[in-house]
Amino acid sequence: MEYKYNIDGTERTIGIEGSGDDLTVTLDETSYNVTATPAGDGFLLMKIDGKTVPARFARNEKGLHIMLKGTSILATDPGDSSGGGGDAVELVDGKQILVAPMPGQVVKVNVNVGDKVTEKQCCVIVEAMKMENELNSAINGTITAIHVEAGQQVGAMEALIEITQDAE
Repeated sequence: MEYKYNIDGTERTIGIEGSGDDLTVTLDETSYNVTATPAGDGFLLMKIDGKTVPARFARNEKGLHIMLKGTSILATDPGDSSGGGGDAVELVDGKQILVAPMPGQVVKVNVNVGDKVTEKQCCVIVEAMKMENELNSAINGTITAIHVEAGQQVGAMEALIEITQDAE
């Protein structure tokens, strides 16, 4: 099946072939082998080309929310005229909340409350399953809260850092 969605304000084509938990997912023209295993409480463990990534999916009136590696992506149907989509990051009250992608240990916090950050700037590093995950800001903004420190153990989807979006 092929779907068209607006992601980050750009119409993208997503193809899904296969059945059960063994899928081939094509984003634009790049294909990935994906195995999805339910992990309870609304989570999936996705193995994408051999790398395990925890994911959470939810659908509401705004579209499909996909939480991967600490960032929430809102995908909307390009035919949707409600104006509810197109943002790469779902902001709650003008904030992005970086969350732990899976249980692990905070290796380094690269920011302080009050710091200005830019899109794609690494704010915190979490080690999980012997891999370091850099969690980056998806917006230009200001760090308004830090809930962790280096060496701290964190749970999956635990809030780590809050970033308030700068006024445009």
